[in-house]
Amino acid sequence: MKKIYLMTITLLVFLSSCSVEEEILDEVNGNKVITNPDNAEMIVAPPYAYLRDIQNRSGVWGTLQSVTDELAWPARGSDWVSPDLQALFTHDYNPRNTYIRNTWNSFMLGITRCNVALQYLSAFPKSDKIDGYIAEVRFIRALCMFKLNDNFGKFPFREYTETDYSVTPLILERPAAVQRIIKELNEIIPVLKNKSELPYGRVSKAAAQMLLANVYLNHEVYTGTSKWPETIAACDAIIGSGQYTVADDYWGMFQYDNAKYLQNTESILSVIYDETIGLTGSVWVPITLHYNQRFGNFTSLLNGCCTTPTFVDTWDTSDKRFSDRRLINQLGFNQGLLIGQQYSIAGVALKTRTGEPLAYTKEFSIKNSKEEAGVRIVKFAPNPSTTNTSNAGNDFPLYRLSDTYLMRAEAKFRSNNVTGALEDINYLRNTKRGMPAYTSLDLDKILKERGFELYWEGNRRTDLVRFNKYRDARAEKNFVTPAYKVLLPIPISAIEANSNLVQNDGY
Repeated sequence: MKKIYLMTITLLVFLSSCSVEEEILDEVNGNKVITNPDNAEMIVAPPYAYLRDIQNRSGVWGTLQSVTDELAWPARGSDWVSPDLQALFTHDYNPRNTYIRNTWNSFMLGITRCNVALQYLSAFPKSDKIDGYIAEVRFIRALCMFKLNDNFGKFPFREYTETDYSVTPLILERPAAVQRIIKELNEIIPVLKNKSELPYGRVSKAAAQMLLANVYLNHEVYTGTSKWPETIAACDAIIGSGQYTVADDYWGMFQYDNAKYLQNTESILSVIYDETIGLTGSVWVPITLHYNQRFGNFTSLLNGCCTTPTFVDTWDTSDKRFSDRRLINQLGFNQGLLIGQQYSIAGVALKTRTGEPLAYTKEFSIKNSKEEAGVRIVKFAPNPSTTNTSNAGNDFPLYRLSDTYLMRAEAKFRSNNVTGALEDINYLRNTKRGMPAYTSLDLDKILKERGFELYWEGNRRTDLVRFNKYRDARAEKNFVTPAYKVLLPIPISAIEANSNLVQNDGY
């Protein structure tokens, strides 16, 4: 008998405290599940679960950060030797790069999961509950479309009603894709609920307004026509709702038990993790710390990625976002950027495996680095007492209010409203983060402020492209990237699967 695979959820509070397991149902029982409106939560679970893939080290997050100045994966002797991985940082990527393929496949998987859910949900009798779930799933689909458009410039798309899979899907290129995403978001925003009406972690009206603001913020990149007033209006709607507040404690948002703090302050949309029930995310800490920086149950560390001198040199080290020492007695290291000599919890100066001082340096070689080369970043605090050291349990703030202020400041500045831009950026920088207020502003300061506030949260590639900095020479990439590489290559596997999908120019 044919089998139907469904994600089932034991609901404590939908998506804020749940256990997820895969159950194999026979055709009869499976059809009962997918035709019963009482099981709507089961049907929307796979699209929501997909959001966790956006933090994947070998796919979306790891790929899109690695092509910027925020993240590099140096080869260290015989460790971390991966031509595809190093090619991301040096912009030597091509259509056969496995990490770019993983990223493309991830977004396409997200669209597929959403379309399957929409097929089932649309067959249910209409109700406010079903309409709300449909709008939430359409948001997740629009997010995947935005990411494909932003990074690849085109993608195949079929509507959930198009179930004849022998028909080749439509290829959406940038102008059509942007129009389609804006239309989708404007349709669902009136249907979506406010934060106060939803459990934490669900897609709210403000989440869709945030995605819409991002589309408008980058509209000139995509189409050649700017949409600064529209960007400001979308940000105004979020800020003016009064449902969100900028966090006073920056590092409170990134602790291992950050859910409640995010929920009560900045979180417009968080991707929920919970290590107590096996919902865990990226290996934030093991991938970057040196082998000998052991603490608690963390005994298998990987000494992998680092940030770059280019990014480090943008910082004023007195900025509270640069580092935080609240957990140093439990970890031996600070959160934020780790530079210089590293110590154990007991305060003993650590050494490399060859006996050299474990002192992180700004400089590194992408092709052959020493163990201690490269400044490390620990944005998301580990739980020292966890027994699950492979993956993190921190919730990931996909959208938060600080970014809304930064987007609005940038749109105001680009609209020649410098006074308004200064008010927004100084509210965040001075009032909330305790840094000296700017008395003048330029695009370089705005980009730097975005880096200070949002580093390692997955925005950097899009920002660098918009500020015309993506192609710039930088540490270990001492050349200007060819213009065609601003768009990533379409994976060769995708082109082989669809004869109508044409490779981006230059590859």
